[in-house]
Amino acid sequence: MIIQNTPFLVPLLISAAITGILAVISLKHRDAPIIRPFILLMCATTLWTVMSVFQLESADLASNILFNTLEYPGIVSVPIAWLLIVLCYTGREHLVTLKNTLLLFIVPAIVLILVATNPYHHLYYTTYIPDVVNGIVIWNFVHGPLFWIHAGYSYLLTGIALLLIASRFFSSPVIYRKQILLLLIAAGAPTLVNILYVMGFDPVPGLDLTPVMFMITGIILVLAIIRYQLFSLAPVAYPVIFTAIDAGIIVLDRNDRISDLNPAALKIFNETCRPVIGQPVTDTLLPGIIAFLQSEESGRDAVFPVTLQGRNGAARDYEVACRTISAGAGEYCGRLLMIRDVTEMRQASRAIETANRKLNLLSSITRHDMLNKLTGLATYLELAKEEKEEATLHTYIENMVKISRVLQEELEFTRDYQDLGVKTPTWQNVNTLVQPNVAFFPAHYPRVEIAIHPVGLEIYADPLLEKVFYNLIDNALRYGGGKMNMIRVTSCEENGSMIITFADNGEGIAAKDKPLLFTKGFGKNTGLGLFLSREILSITGITIRENGTPGEGARFEITVPCGEYRSSVDTPEE
Repeated sequence: MIIQNTPFLVPLLISAAITGILAVISLKHRDAPIIRPFILLMCATTLWTVMSVFQLESADLASNILFNTLEYPGIVSVPIAWLLIVLCYTGREHLVTLKNTLLLFIVPAIVLILVATNPYHHLYYTTYIPDVVNGIVIWNFVHGPLFWIHAGYSYLLTGIALLLIASRFFSSPVIYRKQILLLLIAAGAPTLVNILYVMGFDPVPGLDLTPVMFMITGIILVLAIIRYQLFSLAPVAYPVIFTAIDAGIIVLDRNDRISDLNPAALKIFNETCRPVIGQPVTDTLLPGIIAFLQSEESGRDAVFPVTLQGRNGAARDYEVACRTISAGAGEYCGRLLMIRDVTEMRQASRAIETANRKLNLLSSITRHDMLNKLTGLATYLELAKEEKEEATLHTYIENMVKISRVLQEELEFTRDYQDLGVKTPTWQNVNTLVQPNVAFFPAHYPRVEIAIHPVGLEIYADPLLEKVFYNLIDNALRYGGGKMNMIRVTSCEENGSMIITFADNGEGIAAKDKPLLFTKGFGKNTGLGLFLSREILSITGITIRENGTPGEGARFEITVPCGEYRSSVDTPEE
């Protein structure tokens, strides 16, 4: 190797130092999608620049060919790195996959082989011509046909990247415009210098000044990162936002044809198979929505309620709003239809209203009962003060003890059910609620069989649903009698509703008691368990009845209406 001194040594080393430092600093943030191609770009430019230093410092042909071959991995990687960076910056990260990246590197991989084997075929470089400039030997690599194929590929990728980033300039806020402008300069300046070199318009024949321009690229990127938060504050592409919105969005053109719609709208209208783009709105949407679009209210801020049938046959509630789309000078371009699913919100609202009414009623009844019992207790106290006979006094005391116990039970009941209707109803797994109530039964207790279908059955109910299940099992254990040895919890779908059954093979419930079973005060204890169970279930429209045969066992059937039950196995997380 013949070493020579070149005046380009200092700027090239500065350029390599800047890009190399940026590559090292970026490693700590490599988890971000846009940083990975940025690291690739900085590593590629650093390699290209360092090998250019060795190439210029070498006066002999053999060393020039060697260092040219070693710098080519950087040369072929730079255009690809720029394209990947721009794809991430413009919100197209989904395109930056391992498969796509490997496809982009197919041509560069072939180029590396061609450059390394050029002495055997001379199709990439046809010959090497030395020039002496100010006493420095510069080898001019004469380009062959395969070189031009690679050059066209590289300029195509860089051109696509520049067009993608430039297309966002006028539609972006000011801070993003400054980022975009700096990116255009950082990518465009070296590309322009490289084109001049390749086309033979370079100021120093045979000398590629592209690595020197990487110093400008590095300085610009440092400025963009520090001053304008490049990569830490990146614009989100409108198509990404459009796709990610949970509400259904339908874009209508000026002739009321569907020009675009997001995945949420497709899901709402079950249009995953039938194409709808370009179709008239009257052929696609439901009559209720069409009537709203044709009314005067659609041009205002009005919200139209509509109920649509879901895939599982359950009705869901939606709110529909319409906005006019205008271009410059108020030119009418079409309309934007927004459809928002409010089913859960309305269910919760109705449930809370119902619970509040029931809670107020319950509080009133409980307070009235307690006042009556306190009145009775006060009466017995007054009578006891005047009573002389010991037997009668003893009777008064026994009655006062009974009243005190009932008061204590009712107070404990109000403690247990103080949250009735206070919390919003939720989807609750039936198996998960039933299992804890039977998991710790002693061996001598009745066997409990649980056969809940479908798997993962959930019902929409007040959070106190667990107490309902507890009461039903507890009642069976208390009043099933000596012959009871089994409790079965099952479920089945019937006439669009889900029936959850708690059945035992005990004594059953007498026919005369059935009409009073769910009334307040009926029973041997407080008489509130089944009454409250019915109230808790009714908050979300669920009903309960006893349908067993006296002498053969009790059978409580909980009927969950359509839309208030689902299978968590088939339902995505919310």
